[in-house]
Formats: sequence, C-alpha cells, structure tokens
Amino acid sequence: MSRNTEVFHRIIDGAGAVIFDFDNVIVDSEPFHYRAYSEVFAGKSHTIDREEYWVEWTSKGSGAEGEINRYGLDLDPADIRSEKDPIYSSYCIKGEIPLFPDAVRITRLFRSSGLRTAIASGSYSHDVRALLEAHNIDHLFETVVGKDDSGRIKPFPEPYLFAAERLGLEPGRCFAIEDAEKGVISAHAAGMKVIVVETAVTASVQIAGADLHLSGLGELYEVMLESGMS
Repeated sequence: MSRNTEVFHRIIDGAGAVIFDFDNVIVDSEPFHYRAYSEVFAGKSHTIDREEYWVEWTSKGSGAEGEINRYGLDLDPADIRSEKDPIYSSYCIKGEIPLFPDAVRITRLFRSSGLRTAIASGSYSHDVRALLEAHNIDHLFETVVGKDDSGRIKPFPEPYLFAAERLGLEPGRCFAIEDAEKGVISAHAAGMKVIVVETAVTASVQIAGADLHLSGLGELYEVMLESGMS
C-alpha cells in the first residue's frame, strides 16, 4: 500500500461525508471566471494577467478587491462583480463550462462506498445548480452551499460548516476535496481534513497545509481503488 493510500485511509476513517469544492474540482470553470472578469476589466482599460489570476484570484481568493488594490485602480469591486456575475451565469445556463469526467466517477465511487456527498462553493448556488443540471449530475449531491448561502466565503469556515449542518453531521465527520489555498484554510478552520487535487491551472501554485496533496483527480481515483473502494 502506498503512502498516499495510507493517508487517505486515515482521512476517511470514521467519515460520513465528503464535501467538494466546485470550481476547478467538479467543473473546469476557472477559465470562464477569468474570461468574464477579463471582459469587464477590459471595458475599463485594464488587462488581467492570466498567470497572476490563477495565484491571486483562484488560489488565494483576493478577488476583484485584490486586483484593484495591486494596480491602484479607481474602481469599485462591487460594481465589477455586478457586471461580471451575469456574464458568468450565462455560461452556466448554456452549459458551456465542461465537466471533469474523473469528478463524476469519483463522486459515484464515494457514494457507492457509503459516503454522503455535498458541495461547498465560492460561486453562487444558482450557477452551481445550473451546471449540475446541465450535465445531469445534480442527483449526485445532497446539498449545494454557495456564496449566497453561508454569509462569509472561503477562507472563512462558514461554507464548510453550513454544508455539514445541512447534512446533519459534525464537521469532524466530513472531509473536503479542494484545489486552492483559501479552501484548505476554510475546511481546516471548520475542523475538517482536506485532500488537495491539482489541475492544469493550479499545478504551478504552491498550496500548503493539505492533509493529502495529489497530482490530480486521476490520482485520487487510483488511490480510492487501491484503498479497496469499489
């Protein structure tokens, strides 16, 4: 048995549920968030650096406020988001954002092994649900917690705490699957262990603190099979 599988066993021991991040874990949505924000900022004569976006926005979660502060822009982040949100929502409604196929088989394998499944996302819950429905996988998750549900967003613990509450489980009986530093901080603050999976946009980003760090969803699936899940 590999070290990763041993650590995985310790994480799932006694767990009742796995709570997934959504963006860049279930769906390949971060390029679409970037596209929507880029369109808004371009209209205000500012260009978002793509590589900086993966670090500052996707992983650290500094958002529009961070971009405005770093470049000294005379812009209101609330106005930026109000312009960006409907652009991004249109991608969700049309089902333009692709699904990670490995995420589906991973979710199904967790469920067949007796674990309950939920989502705690930094996106709006209506966008998450629109994509789940577009890809016909909404039945795989018991509950969806979005940024409009939990008060404070990641890196604060509320999204994960609220998801556990909806499941009727103590936070310590849940673990998280994440791809970003802000998510690791959030889940740990909620009292949960965290598995980080890399994707193309986060592979070069240093993410500390995970209980298990894997090279991607494919490796997670292999570890699950090696651990005896079927």
